[in-house]
Amino acid sequence: MKTIYYEKNILKILLTKLNAKYFKGLLFSGLNAVKYDRRLPDPKLPSPSWVKVRNIQAGVCGTDLSFFKSTPGTSIALEPMPGSEVTFLGHETIGVVEEVGKEVTKFKVGDRVTLMEYMSCCGNKDIRPLCPECAQGDYCLCENYGEKSPLSLPMTGAGFGDYYLAPEHQLCKVFDELDDDQATLIEPTAVSLHAVLRHTPKPGEKVMVLGAGTIGLGIIQCLKIIQPKCRIYVMERIPSKQEFALKLGADEIIKGEPYFAIAKATDAKVYEGMFHNKMMMGGFDVIYDCVGSKWAFQNCLRWLHSRGTLVKVGHHMCPTEYDETPIWWQELNIVGIDAHGMEHVDGRDITTFDYAQELIRDGKYRTEGFITHRFKLDDYKKAFKVMIENPPELIKIVLECK
Repeated sequence: MKTIYYEKNILKILLTKLNAKYFKGLLFSGLNAVKYDRRLPDPKLPSPSWVKVRNIQAGVCGTDLSFFKSTPGTSIALEPMPGSEVTFLGHETIGVVEEVGKEVTKFKVGDRVTLMEYMSCCGNKDIRPLCPECAQGDYCLCENYGEKSPLSLPMTGAGFGDYYLAPEHQLCKVFDELDDDQATLIEPTAVSLHAVLRHTPKPGEKVMVLGAGTIGLGIIQCLKIIQPKCRIYVMERIPSKQEFALKLGADEIIKGEPYFAIAKATDAKVYEGMFHNKMMMGGFDVIYDCVGSKWAFQNCLRWLHSRGTLVKVGHHMCPTEYDETPIWWQELNIVGIDAHGMEHVDGRDITTFDYAQELIRDGKYRTEGFITHRFKLDDYKKAFKVMIENPPELIKIVLECK
């Protein structure tokens, strides 16, 4: 088996952080905490309820880049949680089941599947009984996040490799009507969909999507599907992505100096104090932050109408500082988005993955144009280099694993 993973080696992590900041060329050397092992022994299924999956391809996500640059901070809330010595990369996957344990009931050899329960939870560690959150399908909120698996697990791998092992509970079957590229986009589509379902604007509300990458473009589409009567504004600096956002349903692009451009769009007022410190009275009803930077957090809070809602989608897994004044002064709401889970739609309970597949299958959610770059698995460093350089045409990179 061969697989790419993040090694919990303190020296390598510190060197990677240093290189990411000062010596970017060394990120692509052996000093990086992300390691590609091509000669691992093929592991056996650790339990009769597990399956072996042969990868076809996997999308590269911003979280993968965060590991490549060792962005996660030592003081974040995730740090105290016990974990394994390695984190396997690649969760936007499409693969084919090659082997099933004798107790597997959901899948058979030849089925196409994708990873659903990627973050640490009861399902992917085979913990029984399931905690209340996992039992209701909200695996990303698992109470057993920090607990060890009762099994003695081998190197299981994930999407960035030739194979991986997983308990059947962790996987989602891919609809026959979806091609491999569409299947690769199920996971990011589910993130966008979950964000809009967690906080759906009201009819007539003015909404801004900050950042028109894969997730932001997905949120635009999901807004048009779920609440077509809201008006969607987009803030994105790259012209080609601005055009794509408009094609997918955005109503207007915010251009120029942000505060005054937003004030014009929302009939708000801007006040400026010392050192160009600006505050707005009025603004958007809802902002979906798909950037996740300190700058984004600080300013989004000031671009909201009183009692408006910031939907926090983007993140960099590191601490940040911001002015909290608008939160209490304007009685703002902040909604956190942790991937996907179980949704309640039209009187039914459905996983975000299956709902996303329905929308793609039925032609309601567009995937054409999202995948812009492809690399072989062995060229993963080239893929990360492109992500770091962030050319204007970049939306989604795929690693071909077969």
